[in-house]
Amino acid sequence: MPHINYKFIAILFSIIFWLSDSIIHNYIIGEEFELIPTDLNELVMRAFIVFVLILFGLYADYSSKILLRKEAEKHEIYKAAIISTQHILNNLLNQLQYIQISENQFIQGETKELFHKIIDDGKSLVEQLSSVENPSAQSIYKSINIDNVFN
Repeated sequence: MPHINYKFIAILFSIIFWLSDSIIHNYIIGEEFELIPTDLNELVMRAFIVFVLILFGLYADYSSKILLRKEAEKHEIYKAAIISTQHILNNLLNQLQYIQISENQFIQGETKELFHKIIDDGKSLVEQLSSVENPSAQSIYKSINIDNVFN
């Protein structure tokens, strides 16, 4: 989610509103063009609308910053979980490779080939899981080729 400067947009809309209201009063209602109205009621109404627009811009800007911070926090938690998982799995794979080194004593034939495939698949899945850039449930499951987990 990109950060959008809602304060600036609110100020811009406020200026556009103020100018367009002056133009509308001049051309449609037929009053004399006044950038700052002399009628107190008109001045208060315009000022109130501008105030509300700017206040909403400040609120939207504040809310979006909170959402961005939460999104970044979730991303950091995901990365920490991935790094921890990768550390655990690397330790497991290293221990399996120790068995692979001394496989002549323990593993023979088809079991030997299956054992090599298991180690390679484990390494590949850890690498794929670590390469997820934009973490979401879908992208995580997709990175390790799991479809329809919740169905």
